[in-house]
Amino acid sequence: MVPVYLWNDTWTRAIISQAFIRYILTLNAVWSVNSIAHAWGTRPYNKNIRPADNDFVNYVTTGEGYHNYHHEFPWDYRSAELGNNRMNYTTIFIDISAKLGLAYDLKSPSAELIKSIILKQGDGTHPMLSEVPRLKSD
Repeated sequence: MVPVYLWNDTWTRAIISQAFIRYILTLNAVWSVNSIAHAWGTRPYNKNIRPADNDFVNYVTTGEGYHNYHHEFPWDYRSAELGNNRMNYTTIFIDISAKLGLAYDLKSPSAELIKSIILKQGDGTHPMLSEVPRLKSD
């Protein structure tokens, strides 16, 4: 209605631009998870499987681009190992639902399990591996 009444646009052009094009872009973003994220990206949790973590897909789908993590820990409700829920609106929604009592029995792996998987099976690209342990000074 805004394009028609405020910008003097036609109903046909308004419907095509506001409904159909948006729908097509949304579908392609969702489908990119199973195409782009199975072809390109890093494999910090398991280098032996095809799914990858892809920042572009994560940006376009607002949090669903960590596909290597998702395939390694399919039972984790978060679908990504993010302590700050960076761009992961699905996890934020589930967390809010849990606080309201609408979601329960949320499962996620322990930090120790994630670390052991990264060290055993990962491709070495996880940020945790770039952290240099500091020696205690006397």
